[in-house]
Amino acid sequence: MGRFGMAWSAFWAILRSPEWAERWRSMARGAAAPAPGEESPAAVGEGQPVTAAAGGGGNLPADAVYTLALFQREGRLVDFLQEQIDSYADAQVGAAARQIHEGCRRVLHDVFTVAPVRSEDEGSRIEIETDFDPRALRVTGRTGDDPPRSGVLRHRGWRVTAVSFPRRHGALDPSIICPAEVEV
Repeated sequence: MGRFGMAWSAFWAILRSPEWAERWRSMARGAAAPAPGEESPAAVGEGQPVTAAAGGGGNLPADAVYTLALFQREGRLVDFLQEQIDSYADAQVGAAARQIHEGCRRVLHDVFTVAPVRSEDEGSRIEIETDFDPRALRVTGRTGDDPPRSGVLRHRGWRVTAVSFPRRHGALDPSIICPAEVEV
């Protein structure tokens, strides 16, 4: 799994688990990273809900919620994912997806610098080294052979090389993804 995939897994683990959120906060302050062999971020707190305390924020990780808020603000992603779309025609879903794609793509390009994990063209044959990083390269198909081996690159993968969050107002409730709207 590339860095972006790892970040995405960490995002959901942090959102679900107060314990993992605290571990991440501790690492972000410069404390030692978890030792090799400890549970991965995606496994920690699996299925445990994270709740916000009354009056603002609670133990929700602000950066994770802010990322979701950006995708909601620009692409209405949360609205789309919360909607039951089974009753809509494919053309209606496609039209909505085009608008959502445009807004979310804008956030991706404005906030994250993303680069391919592998430089080779998809469909090309590549060598898989003995000491490959399983977070950066997922081997599928007949995987019983001992590395090194070769295979066809089906997807180049993605990694985040930089993140540039817009400035936030510190006094606002970090648990709010999107405010409620009231027309008067």
